[in-house]
Amino acid sequence: MKNKLVKSGEIWFARIATLIMFYVLSGCAIPGSADPDLSKRLEQNGYSFMPPDQTGWFIAERTSDRVALAKVGRVEGQAYLIEGAQLALDDVSTSAQLTRFADDLFKHDLPPPRFRIRQQDISETSIAGAQCALSHIVAEDREPEIASNVMTAMLVESAGTVCMHPMTPGLGITLNFTHRSFPEDRDKAFEAYAESVLRTQQFSSVNTKSEN
Repeated sequence: MKNKLVKSGEIWFARIATLIMFYVLSGCAIPGSADPDLSKRLEQNGYSFMPPDQTGWFIAERTSDRVALAKVGRVEGQAYLIEGAQLALDDVSTSAQLTRFADDLFKHDLPPPRFRIRQQDISETSIAGAQCALSHIVAEDREPEIASNVMTAMLVESAGTVCMHPMTPGLGITLNFTHRSFPEDRDKAFEAYAESVLRTQQFSSVNTKSEN
């Protein structure tokens, strides 16, 4: 099963943001009419969570083990993304090891020199009986992909968790909520709201025969 698990950095915010930009620039309709009802719990292999209670969200990518939800913001360049995935937790058995793993995982998705991390906090927590690490990062994106020719840095703010699956040793579940915007459009309520979504996670039995 482990060779099918998502590795660190496999699902990129930049890749999904590019997908969103394609719809915006091409004038195509944002997909969503065929998506499941996002007012209900989103069930994945081994975990589930409640999508945000806001309009405009659509499923950008989905397999049985991973999912990416996206939303275009109200102003240029603004986008939201939620990513959930399984990942292998090799040699991770304690809360301290989990915290170090999560710290490396989320920083890996913001590589320099394109990104400069301005703030990072990480702590131990428990969600639905699972041991988790909770991360909050604010970074500067120096090479943003936007519709205009304005050359300026943007902010990428994310709140994410890595949890040890309570029923399957060696399996981790990561859920990450990201917001990209120009500095003046930063959502000051983002961290609290994102954490409220992260804490809706629940865990269930894993189907080891799932196919991606």
